[in-house]
Amino acid sequence: MLKVKIKNILLFVMILICLYLSSNVWLRLPEFLSPDAYEDDDLEETEADIWKILRPVKAVIKYGDNYTVLYSDKAGLWQEAVKVLNDAFNAPSGALAETAAFPAEYLKFDFNTNIPVEIFTTHMETENDSINETVKNVKNVIIDLKNNNTIYIYNGENNIRISNEQINTKRLTDLVASIDFQTKTKYSIGEKIGDETIQVPVPLEETALNPVFVQSELDVFDTDRINEIAKNYFKKDYDYVRKSVEVSGNLVYVYRTEKILKINEDGLLDFYDASIEPEGRSDVYKSFVAAVNFTEKFLGFPENGYLSRVENIILEGNEGYRFTFSYSLLERPILFSKVRENSALQIDVAGNHVISYKRFIRNIDDAQMNKMAEIEVLPAMKVISDNLDTRSGEGNNGEEPVRLKPIKPEMIKEINNIYLGYFDLSRVSKEQVLRVVWVIETNDKTFIFNAISGALIEEW
Repeated sequence: MLKVKIKNILLFVMILICLYLSSNVWLRLPEFLSPDAYEDDDLEETEADIWKILRPVKAVIKYGDNYTVLYSDKAGLWQEAVKVLNDAFNAPSGALAETAAFPAEYLKFDFNTNIPVEIFTTHMETENDSINETVKNVKNVIIDLKNNNTIYIYNGENNIRISNEQINTKRLTDLVASIDFQTKTKYSIGEKIGDETIQVPVPLEETALNPVFVQSELDVFDTDRINEIAKNYFKKDYDYVRKSVEVSGNLVYVYRTEKILKINEDGLLDFYDASIEPEGRSDVYKSFVAAVNFTEKFLGFPENGYLSRVENIILEGNEGYRFTFSYSLLERPILFSKVRENSALQIDVAGNHVISYKRFIRNIDDAQMNKMAEIEVLPAMKVISDNLDTRSGEGNNGEEPVRLKPIKPEMIKEINNIYLGYFDLSRVSKEQVLRVVWVIETNDKTFIFNAISGALIEEW
């Protein structure tokens, strides 16, 4: 009789174990029974250095007779500027004032987008509430190189001056003064096309490295590394993940049909987590820290990466944020084809939960460095002139069709940015080369021109 009872107990325990294990694959059990799903609960405290990511795309310097633009920060200008910002944001409320003034000599940090000022002030533990109310966003940070107690912040609409004795920009002024401007890119001011004057300085660069051979960061055929990435994402749930290979060669990992990780044959990593439970209104700083720390722990940020866009989004009925990051290569910005809607890194966050993550990074192909060389590029002014539509009528008097010339004469005075960059068509089969391009930005449009031929590549 005793043996029968023992057998029944053992059978009952085995049934419970089987039910429990099968639930890990097929069922969502109550929290006290289910294994811990991956959550970003440890992201409440900032671990990564957000100032390496929350940084400008470039620094514009007007100092004495010198003018140049820097796309790298070897002098440590931004690190010093963060200290100045911290002092400025903790200045008394009376130190803030809207103004139309602009310093004659300046160091201007340009962000790719309007950054919510709460990301700065929350991280700095600013106690001055008027900063959030008055500044709202940070598009440009302007350091007055003649007045050590004053900085300006352009929020996308207005210029805010912050002036107080606790602000001291002398260290930044000294760093600017130590720059050898003879080794930096030269610019021409007041260039004209016809009767119209270009309102921004025009870079006088004559050469660039071309072609630039690259490799996608991830190789779908490197199964050992891809499996390690999947293990790092799914963690303890990896044993219950279903792995498959699509006809195209894409690798797909699925857990409970809720968490999906895909690595495309071209190197795009894409995952989506539908298991996140709804929560209240998201906080932009909390979400940004979650995005930064997750990326730092998962695969790390690309070298010279920076925040390029912040958007409010709705994720399955939840309020959240989409953070888009870009990066520079060879001290030039990388531009992705918008025809294919690509970006280097795009992270969707609700609260402190990373819901969607897309990553497509290219690295220099060191094995082909000997094939890359500095070559001559067309001057920016010639590219603009050659693409200026001067036709007065619709017809061409029976002549052969002419090349599309997208720049209208009235756009000349609206040009607000001109620079050389590298264009990534991205995700084109076997496309492993970057094109050097002239980027011409106006108030409403952006034109991407091949810097060697002058031909239009894309218009945004």
